[in-house]
Amino acid sequence: MDSDRDPFLQALGIDEAVPGLVRDLHSGEGRYSGRCIIQRGGGVLVALALRIRRFPPAGEDLPVTLTIRKPGAYWQWDRDFAGHKTRSQISFDPLRGWVREQIGGLTIWLQPVRTDKGLTIEIRRLALFGIPCPGFLLPRSGSTEAEDTQSRFRFDISATAPGLGHLIRYQGWLEPVHEPRGSS
Repeated sequence: MDSDRDPFLQALGIDEAVPGLVRDLHSGEGRYSGRCIIQRGGGVLVALALRIRRFPPAGEDLPVTLTIRKPGAYWQWDRDFAGHKTRSQISFDPLRGWVREQIGGLTIWLQPVRTDKGLTIEIRRLALFGIPCPGFLLPRSGSTEAEDTQSRFRFDISATAPGLGHLIRYQGWLEPVHEPRGSS
């Protein structure tokens, strides 16, 4: 596989069939901004799980930015939810054919699935500090990426965990930020 290509497109195999804005976001480096809503589940264990994963606090109509860069052998996604920053390293795992996302000591393997409107993203495996999560405890994802009626990138990312219920859901939209030439 071509390590310069976005890991999500590598996992899909052929990127031509991915709808426009979803393909565009996954086609290279870029900066995006928009708005989102974040809903968190309740309880001490959920709060601990979200803290380990470095998820942002709950909020309505929050500004969000996403910066995608490729500083080396992996892709770096920097998310800023109203000042709460989360960085992840994303790469393609050729042994499994999935996307591997690393956030601190947490590693998640994701499988994107092409749909008519964009992508659904399923959690296939998870490890915390290298210790694999048993399958029966693996969080479930209801995550989608699509283009909305206003020609914006629409995301709806959610996770539930057996025994804990709703962990988090963040949904919103992004548009490309067009930097003036010569900006750094």
